Amino acid sequence: MKKVVATLAMVLITMTAMAQNYQNNITVNGTHSYSISPEYSSKMIVSLNNVYYDSQTMSMSEVKSGYLDKLAKVGISSDRITEDNLHYALLGYEKEGTIIVFKTNSLEEMQKFLNVKSIGVTRSDTTLEMELTDAQMAEFAKAAFDNAKTKANAVAAKIGRTIGKAIYLSDTNTKKISESMYYGNAKDKRDYYISVSFELQ
Repeated sequence: MKKVVATLAMVLITMTAMAQNYQNNITVNGTHSYSISPEYSSKMIVSLNNVYYDSQTMSMSEVKSGYLDKLAKVGISSDRITEDNLHYALLGYEKEGTIIVFKTNSLEEMQKFLNVKSIGVTRSDTTLEMELTDAQMAEFAKAAFDNAKTKANAVAAKIGRTIGKAIYLSDTNTKKISESMYYGNAKDKRDYYISVSFELQ
């Protein structure tokens, strides 16, 4: 019986301490908007599987050369593309083909590439990729922290309190950014998010 009472007492003390601690903290989210300069990458499936009307007479070399000629006409030379034959093999198509990969830092140039239509060619995926440096992440985190502190000060003032030092900070942002552009997500801005807890005084 004494053990049960002692255990209950410890639980009540812990809960009371947690409640007091909770009442003396304020947690807010901070954001910072920054510009990005990503690399755009797109893959096209060039395959006899995609040839429907002239499948009996066209060869893979004709399909590929026809596509490369059209790319050249919009200013994208063959030396700027690569092929990913392993990726094509993994797709399991029955007929001969390849994956054409194009990368550029220009969104306008990527749009030109995507607008080229040719027999036997279908789009696989288009992505944007970039990597933040440690210095950039530190800079963005500091800016987001300042934003969080401003919010915390405003809230604390409304309830007649002030904030003290930061006692907890959560930053779950990643250095590498890789996003599909399937839904037209090509905005040149991204948000850096952190969560900060401050003492309430």
